[in-house]
Amino acid sequence: MLVLRDLPDLFPAVLGGIAVTVDEFVHCAPHEGDLHLIFRGHGLDPYFAMDRIRKDHDGWTTEGKPTATCEFDGDTWALCYDYDTDNPLDPWENPDYTLETVPEFRFYFVAKDELYEGERADMSKRVRGGTITVRPRWPGMTADGDPVRGVPNLGGPYIDVQVQASNIDHDRYLSLAQHVIGAFGVNTKYLQEPHQVSNWNDAAVYVRLHRSQSGPLYAADGPLARIHQLLEGDREGYRKHVEDHRKLPGYYVTASVTDDRARELVPGHTLGKEAKHYYPNEPEQFEPDHPLYHPKLEVSYQTSLTEETVYWSDTEDLIRELEETVLNLLDWAELSVRGGDPFVPDEYFTGADGDRRTRKLVDCPLPEIADAQEAAVMQLWGGAMESDRAVIDYLLSDGGTVSPEEAAEETGYSYRTIRKVVDRCESVINHTYGELELASKHQQQLLLKRVRAAEENFKSTIEDAAMTVAEAAADRARSAWSKVRQRYNISVKKNPADCRKLLDVGYRPESPTEARKVIREIKLAYLRTHDDRSDTYGVHALLELAGGPVKRYKNLDVTTNPPGKHSPETREIREKIEQVDWEKHGFTPVDSPG
Repeated sequence: MLVLRDLPDLFPAVLGGIAVTVDEFVHCAPHEGDLHLIFRGHGLDPYFAMDRIRKDHDGWTTEGKPTATCEFDGDTWALCYDYDTDNPLDPWENPDYTLETVPEFRFYFVAKDELYEGERADMSKRVRGGTITVRPRWPGMTADGDPVRGVPNLGGPYIDVQVQASNIDHDRYLSLAQHVIGAFGVNTKYLQEPHQVSNWNDAAVYVRLHRSQSGPLYAADGPLARIHQLLEGDREGYRKHVEDHRKLPGYYVTASVTDDRARELVPGHTLGKEAKHYYPNEPEQFEPDHPLYHPKLEVSYQTSLTEETVYWSDTEDLIRELEETVLNLLDWAELSVRGGDPFVPDEYFTGADGDRRTRKLVDCPLPEIADAQEAAVMQLWGGAMESDRAVIDYLLSDGGTVSPEEAAEETGYSYRTIRKVVDRCESVINHTYGELELASKHQQQLLLKRVRAAEENFKSTIEDAAMTVAEAAADRARSAWSKVRQRYNISVKKNPADCRKLLDVGYRPESPTEARKVIREIKLAYLRTHDDRSDTYGVHALLELAGGPVKRYKNLDVTTNPPGKHSPETREIREKIEQVDWEKHGFTPVDSPG
């Protein structure tokens, strides 16, 4: 594994100071996707060609809907065609448009794989499959006489081909549409050059983890919960976090970040997204050896959380950002980012390493964000005016949307004073779109503690300052631990049955000597990182030699035995001694006997 995090000075033009890792990371599987492909080059000719499918089919009443098959991406696909005229769109008032209605055409597709149940495509569950909906568009489009909003005016007629699919690589969606629609006799020349405004509505990738090992992701101090606490605003984000543990721990846990907060998690990221840990509806109906017994970790792009549009030409960057979020969440939970354990393969997720590729892995920023937010609270509260505290107290106690006018009315201060309060308290109060809210859940809890505490406690900040310094030092050590975990592909299993903590080392050393070196390096990094009164007592490591047995190192202890007289280690030491120019260093060689 080549880790470029340690070499920013050597690659400033390439990395821009951001850590990048080149490795064979676990292959994140595609899940859902929703893409609008826009084709303008042939006007409505492809639309009329699709209309001929319904007109040329004589068996609507006897045979049912038109069907077909095609070969795509290593599978045979069952296809079905349908149309829908039940919409309020008005026909185009143009001599070229001769239809009395404005039908939308729908193509259903499903892979005939192990999960295909044999139904016609439109009746199938389409586990690996989906729908393609084709809609005509033209300037000045109306519905029941009123202008249709949200339809881009491209200066002429065109078609909107919406592809909604599951478990298909996102970069194959264009080829998929060509294969499916082409199977019904439509010339695929119409679908060769998507317009630059073609864009994504939704895209998601996932990994599946063993039930017994995914807990650190959704734990109270895990990355999903802490993202919610530290990055979501008091009112802005509270509806975007869900924790449902009723059926079993971690049943459905989500956290969302907007595009402006995404870069606080991973520098360079620009997309609003949702991360979720979840099981199928009834996970207990499956046996432990069934993939659906185990949960998914999924990250999806959310248009509702992102200001900018993600175009078809941005697909590679989109998938990279989603994958990087998955990998970083795994890393922050001290789970492996390499294939194998703790991943569980399913029909579409291999659980194995993917192609060697570049991905951005960063040290967990959540402690750093927490320190900054705590410092802001302490600094603000130490010099807060009475009006500042009144507004903050009101924001803490109110449960609805708060405007500056409402804050003025409820606190008795003037509107101008409220505006000054917001300016003074900008580090903890967000003011957007005429609404006030606390900047994060974390700061909300910190302020709540201070409001409820006695006044003299607010002035005792020395301990808080000392803790901030200590946590900053811990962050530097945490970076070293993160590097060691990535270098040796370590998954941390907390609360195992037979020890306090179990480190499952994925790296396979070539010899017992190398194994001891690896364990010593792991132990050193662990001790530098963890403020643990028990030292490494009860911390065990499992390590397997390449082609050899698995050994458990209790308490991360290794026994160092001197190498044998004829061992490879002894020969290596002897060769190094013989290569030294002793005369150059002032030593006279011993004369040979004679």
